Amino acid sequence: LTRFYDTVERDELLAPYFTSVDMDAHMPRIVDFWSTLVFDTHRYSGNAFKPHLEMPGLTADHFVRWVETMERTVDAHGAGPAAERMKELARRIAVSMQLRLRIVPRTP
Repeated sequence: LTRFYDTVERDELLAPYFTSVDMDAHMPRIVDFWSTLVFDTHRYSGNAFKPHLEMPGLTADHFVRWVETMERTVDAHGAGPAAERMKELARRIAVSMQLRLRIVPRTP
């Protein structure tokens, strides 16, 4: 996840949405979120969708780039059932968020 967000923070399309986020402080929450989804740890509680409501201008292109970046990062640093689950969840999350934001979903 650290490598993924390092890449996102340098991506010209995605980076503007992270300039005001203290990633050092936010990363434990992100780790808890993915740990809960991938490994069923129950460490995350909260509303992962809510911050996205405050991100003006999100388009399907943003979600496609996010998923592509996640998949490349996971493939470069892991393999096996958990890695495949993480990639599948990223695709599903992207579609779900697009629908909730009234964006016509597009996936890579």
